[in-house]
Amino acid sequence: MDAPFSLQMKVRDYECDLQQIVNNAVYQQYCEHTRHEYLRSLGIDFAGLHNRGIDLVLVRAEVDYHYPLRSGDRFEITLRVEPKGRIRFLFHQAIFLLPERRRIVTGVFHGASLRNGRPALVAEVADTLQQASETT
Repeated sequence: MDAPFSLQMKVRDYECDLQQIVNNAVYQQYCEHTRHEYLRSLGIDFAGLHNRGIDLVLVRAEVDYHYPLRSGDRFEITLRVEPKGRIRFLFHQAIFLLPERRRIVTGVFHGASLRNGRPALVAEVADTLQQASETT
């Protein structure tokens, strides 16, 4: 995966379940945090958009789990964005165990932009994501 953005993290004890592996829902939280950091790095301000009646929402998540993480493991999450029209966008993400970069999770997260709760073109978001996708 050619990913222009990545973030490194470490598994915390409380993220593990009774099997002593990271709970499946936590991987989606890791991906969400990475998406937020990525958007922030592009200058997209969630709170500012929300205050103007604009929200960026997740409408679908496709996640494949390949291998578990355990407490203390260090990992990297990669991200590549792909615009799908003017109001939808795909985030292609993967999680890799470090240092060997063993594939842990792959996913495609479908997002959309809303204005006052309805699907809408938000030009500043669409343009920023389009430009970001073209630089990879």
